[in-house]
Amino acid sequence: MGRPRSGQRSDRPGVTKPATARLQRYPNTAILMPMQSTATTSQRHTLSAWIDVLDRHGDRPAVIALQKEDKRQVSFKELADLSSRFAAGLVQQEIGRGDCLALLAPSSPEWIAVCLGIIQAGATPVPLDMQFDDDALVHVLDDSQPRRVLTDGRGKARLAELQLDSPPDVVLFDDGDGDEVEDERSWRKMLPSEASELPQASRDDEAVLFYTSGTTGSPKGVPLTHGNIAAQIDVLLDADLLSDDDRVLLPLPLHHVYPLVVGVLTPLARGLPIVIPYSVTGPQIVRALNETDVTILIGVPRLYRALYDGVLAKMESRGRITRAAIRSAMTLSLWLRRRLGVRAGKWLLWPLHQQFGPSLRIAACGGSPLDDELAWNLEGLGWQVAIGYGLTETSPLLTLNPPGKAKIGTVGKVIRSVELQIEDSDDGAGGEVDGQTIGEILARGQSVFSGYRNLPDKTDQALTDDGWFHTGDLGFIDQDGYLHVTGRKGTMIVTEGGENVSPDDVENAYAEHSAIREIGVLENDGQLAAVIVPETSEVDGDDLQESIAQAVETQGRDLPSYQRIGEFHVSRESLARTRLGKIQRHKLRERFEQVGEDGKDPAQKPIAIDEMASDDRAVVRDPAAKQVWELLTEKYADRRLTPDASMQLDLGVDSLEWMNLSLSIRRQAGVEIDEEAIGRIETVRDLLHETSEASAADEQFDASPLDDPEAALSEQQRRYLQPHGWFASLLAR
Repeated sequence: MGRPRSGQRSDRPGVTKPATARLQRYPNTAILMPMQSTATTSQRHTLSAWIDVLDRHGDRPAVIALQKEDKRQVSFKELADLSSRFAAGLVQQEIGRGDCLALLAPSSPEWIAVCLGIIQAGATPVPLDMQFDDDALVHVLDDSQPRRVLTDGRGKARLAELQLDSPPDVVLFDDGDGDEVEDERSWRKMLPSEASELPQASRDDEAVLFYTSGTTGSPKGVPLTHGNIAAQIDVLLDADLLSDDDRVLLPLPLHHVYPLVVGVLTPLARGLPIVIPYSVTGPQIVRALNETDVTILIGVPRLYRALYDGVLAKMESRGRITRAAIRSAMTLSLWLRRRLGVRAGKWLLWPLHQQFGPSLRIAACGGSPLDDELAWNLEGLGWQVAIGYGLTETSPLLTLNPPGKAKIGTVGKVIRSVELQIEDSDDGAGGEVDGQTIGEILARGQSVFSGYRNLPDKTDQALTDDGWFHTGDLGFIDQDGYLHVTGRKGTMIVTEGGENVSPDDVENAYAEHSAIREIGVLENDGQLAAVIVPETSEVDGDDLQESIAQAVETQGRDLPSYQRIGEFHVSRESLARTRLGKIQRHKLRERFEQVGEDGKDPAQKPIAIDEMASDDRAVVRDPAAKQVWELLTEKYADRRLTPDASMQLDLGVDSLEWMNLSLSIRRQAGVEIDEEAIGRIETVRDLLHETSEASAADEQFDASPLDDPEAALSEQQRRYLQPHGWFASLLAR
């Protein structure tokens, strides 16, 4: 891969190669060699080579972006033209190799075209998480030093408030009012009338600069080369996972390597359409599944948990006989899949599939570990689960559990062009499972990065002189060559009795109780402790502490003594997580100490928006939801108001108060919260989501639907008003 020799500095800005080797070969060190590919494709050794031929797919849809009521399509020809012209515009401005351009905006066809154009120009796109707090955003911008930041109206306003050492120039995807072409800072002003000759990249040139999600501290810059990413695309295409008729739904933000490489670049290289939902709320994802004939969903465990819970909720809303029939079908389907390997979910559960993606066949999961039980349940529903394991530093995949052949409970076999090694741990974090040694997972290969940006010490700790990358994850390789990931080396808890405890395993065991919405496990005074967020609909509000104590006791009965929680604090606020759902463990201790044993936060006032979890901040940025939040903060200024606060238990909103509150919301935000929506609302977060959804659907009530009731109904709803014939009436009875 052209890495510099020991002690030499890379020609990429801010990247240092380690000067000393750290890995020694041990007799019991396990090596996992790549599985062989059965298909071949003409390999392209740079990312630019894949982008340059996108127009060969012509008028075939490349990106389908859902809007409020309709959708718009951008063909491969249009996408290739936009990206190459934007690249030409950058070259004319003398922006190229060694220059960074940051992208701080939601997913869109324009975002993708601009990102591809930056790569074609030889420069480096830096996709940024829109939910970075101010400190993280300042750190990332100061570290990457972008020549331009491409953003939207909201991003522009936020950048203006930051204290930056060298503020970059701002280029707009829009001007805040949708009239982007009129603004001189619009990205379209950078498009020349036609494309021109572009520079040729090499394998070792930087292609994309990612920043890690910061589960344990400040984000680290991870530069990936053209060779790193092209190797991943080659492997995924050679694995023969995709067909010509596939469509890929991508509800994940593009600042992470997993959705960008697996969800955007690989499908585009295969000539497949990418579908971007209007928003990442449940109804909009289901809408995208149903309206665009999606066959592959690129998601993370939290998304699949929400989707599965939505299926269960839909089932519970049916009549008693129908509900029993669906339960029986789900049980039979799961039994057939686990015991006989037979996939019967598609036809046994046909009515459910008609409502939750009739064409969906593959549920691809990455970003964080997928619970085994959830994976089996998804398989039982009739979907093929695909699981991948890797890190930002590995572009991202190291192993793959392919759809239809996945071995649940593992993360699959190592991909071609990569090799893995299990190194014995010298800090007591290892052990054995079924005779297999648990140790740290080390990786080496074409898709492994060669150093962090501006962090030589971190690079020296992560990479050996002969190219082995210390992933920090613990695991073992079974006799069939499948990798099992058992925990994270840095988060492993060693008890006073010398037992190694993975917080993830303990959290999964306790989270199975219906009263526990979230749980984060840590060590405190030599024992396991936890911060628990209750499921307010399942606990007794008058004795919350006792309800959670009973749940902890119930779940702990089946666990070994060293995995049982000895102390817990109850919090009404969601745990701090990354955008891909990982707990930010460096913030767990602070939360544990912040909430007392009675589960009450010391500050009885509304939480600040910038203190919310990233997903909640994203919702509050919706204008209507923000107006509702401001209404609540004014009304409940003396309460500990958070998105997790229960409308009934914490705020005392009963049926009479709902009438007053809904009128206030209608008056201030112009959104109607009807009785059906009120029935779904349990927490402040639910209220904000309902407000955002109603606003997105333009459900403003300037005119009452009572003036013309039938005009407010859809064609399908009007059909329900028609009287049944004699046969339908008899069948219904």
